[in-house]
Amino acid sequence: MLRTNRDISTSSVTPVHDTDLAIAALRKVLRRQKWFILGIAAAVAGLAAVYCAMLTPQYTSEAELLIDTQQSRVMQFTGGPMTDVVDTAAIDSQVEVLLSESISKAVIKELRLVDAAKEAIAEQGESFVRTALGTIFPFLFHSAPLSDYEIERTVISDFAKRLKVERVGRSYVIALSYRSPDAQQAAQITNQVAESYIVNQLEAKFQATRRASVWLQDRIAELRDQALAADRAVQDFKAKNNIVDTSRGLVSDQQLSELNTQLVTARTSMAEAQARYERVANIIKMGVTAGTSDEAVSDVLSNDVISRLRTQYLDAVKREADWSKRYGPDHIAVLNLRSEIKGLQRSLFNELSRIAETYKSDLEIAKARETSLTRSLENLVAQAKLTGQAQVELRELESNAQSYRALYDNFLQRFMQATQQQSFPVTEARLIMEASPPLQPSQPKTQIIVGGGLVVGLGLGFAAALLRERMNRSFRQPSDVEEYLGLDCLGVLPAVPGAVEAGRVAGVSAFDGTTGMLRQVVVDPFSRFSETMRSVKVTADVSIISGAIKVIGVVSTLPKEGKTTVSANLAQLIAHGGQRCILVDADLRNPSLSRRLAPGAKVGIIEYLLGEATLDEVSVIDPITKVRFIPAVVPSKIVHTNEILSSPQMAKAIDNLKQHADYVIIDFPPMALVVDVFASTHLVDGYVYVLEWGSSHRDLVVRTLQNAPQVHEKVLGCLLNKADLTALRHLEDYGSKYYYHKYYVRYGVDG
Repeated sequence: MLRTNRDISTSSVTPVHDTDLAIAALRKVLRRQKWFILGIAAAVAGLAAVYCAMLTPQYTSEAELLIDTQQSRVMQFTGGPMTDVVDTAAIDSQVEVLLSESISKAVIKELRLVDAAKEAIAEQGESFVRTALGTIFPFLFHSAPLSDYEIERTVISDFAKRLKVERVGRSYVIALSYRSPDAQQAAQITNQVAESYIVNQLEAKFQATRRASVWLQDRIAELRDQALAADRAVQDFKAKNNIVDTSRGLVSDQQLSELNTQLVTARTSMAEAQARYERVANIIKMGVTAGTSDEAVSDVLSNDVISRLRTQYLDAVKREADWSKRYGPDHIAVLNLRSEIKGLQRSLFNELSRIAETYKSDLEIAKARETSLTRSLENLVAQAKLTGQAQVELRELESNAQSYRALYDNFLQRFMQATQQQSFPVTEARLIMEASPPLQPSQPKTQIIVGGGLVVGLGLGFAAALLRERMNRSFRQPSDVEEYLGLDCLGVLPAVPGAVEAGRVAGVSAFDGTTGMLRQVVVDPFSRFSETMRSVKVTADVSIISGAIKVIGVVSTLPKEGKTTVSANLAQLIAHGGQRCILVDADLRNPSLSRRLAPGAKVGIIEYLLGEATLDEVSVIDPITKVRFIPAVVPSKIVHTNEILSSPQMAKAIDNLKQHADYVIIDFPPMALVVDVFASTHLVDGYVYVLEWGSSHRDLVVRTLQNAPQVHEKVLGCLLNKADLTALRHLEDYGSKYYYHKYYVRYGVDG
């Protein structure tokens, strides 16, 4: 039973988040592929720099226009309210006007850009390449020169591409710029665009005002004729219907009002006259003394005669009362005085009668006047009814006349305003920042392009590095072994250039020399190679607990991966440590170990397991480490080598070898090519799987081990052979590089 790191419980290990693992994996990719990524980034940045160097510098000049409504208010003559609000659509419309072809044509015409383009074409002429290709392939190029129209359209198209106009934020400012290889020309064209736009606006307003003036003039003449015709119709209608009006209204209305007032006055006078007459008549009718009372004569006090008689009467009455009291009622003087009072009374009544006749006459006159006024009023009312019906039509005619007059006055006023605006056209746009020649080119933006190329290169490099990592299906780190095979990595064997060639001589055993790759652990015992081989032995010692003799098989997936070198050095290491070790070449198909260690051998493992030779007869002993090597002597190809390894004789031979050694190291053939290793699981206590660093294909190794589960169960671990230590240091993380290599050097082991 094997004990490896896979048997250790991981319950006490802190779990690692997938995000942390992904970040760590990306860091490893960056570390491993950093020079590759930097190379791609440098290449892309270099191409960007070359591109910038090949481009013609372009200069951009800028100017700003303000759409100012205050500027045009001076020339506004309308009496209505004025507003300063310009909506977003209006500003955007002005941007489109600046970008319109009419402005472009005006600038091109003013600066003679078409003539300059024609001169440039004439000076440049036909290129040699174009002429040659046109001669060979006439259907590709037409030899006819460009027409004036084609040149003009080309200049306009190029002008539109170089011109840029946009609104500045939410303001009323419009920024315009032009890009040109010449800084002076860029500023000149930018300013000319602004000037052409302002002129275009002025011309547009002038034309609009002129057209409005012409239309208003025609409309005014028409309205004048209509207003005159309407006034004439009003006058004709008044004459026809006897309607006379003054500043206070119609004459008939005035007469009716005055007559009505007179009638009211006449009726009032008649009522007063009748009241006076009836009062006097009542006094006369009474014919009593009470009629001479103050009340009776109060209505006629204004009459002089009545007043004098009344005074006399009252004086007589007073004297009569006084004399009656003094002389007695029968005194002659009193009687005479009473006769005088009666005479005065008769005089008063006579005067009252005369006044009554006067009142009666006044009453008759008032009645006659009231009757006359009533009759006249009735006539005027009848006439007013007829006039009122005519006034309905008259008011309609007057309304039409007023409407035509108002329209005429309004159009006349607008015509005067249009005439004034035509004389003084003003545009809302004004230049607030004039374009000036720029000092630095705006294109190409070398820093941005090269920086962007560097960023893109880093991105492409990282993507290519990830793809490269994906495409690389080999084992390059110990973690790859553990991740993909589920096996422990026993160590990394560095590549030793030239060691095999230096110690190898054709036809001579490697045991006869003191150098060579098969003696690496003896030649350089403090090397990393030797230390890694020691870790294999230690793993075997702690992993195999059944028996004192250990049988270790060394296998690989394909040939040339280093299993033979590992087998020989592992045996050399064990023997050099003072333990007995037998090295067996079990690769009966291609016994490369036998050719290296025993090139002249006549008998080997086959003869030993068949009993045709003893152990001493088949063994080749290293004079330095005393390793006993049993070669495989195969004079011709053997078909069923797996039958030999699985035979009872082979099992018996291995058991015999265990009695003569502490360790038995067996070099087996590659697992992916032959099935010999599958037949050896009953012979071996554990396998050491040799993988070539950066070469052994992961998928092939995984598939090979999946097809041999019994071998997989007995694998002690894997060795990464022929590793490039310089590249490996870049692949390992910081901790491994620092601690691993630092302490290798400290303990005298080369890194």
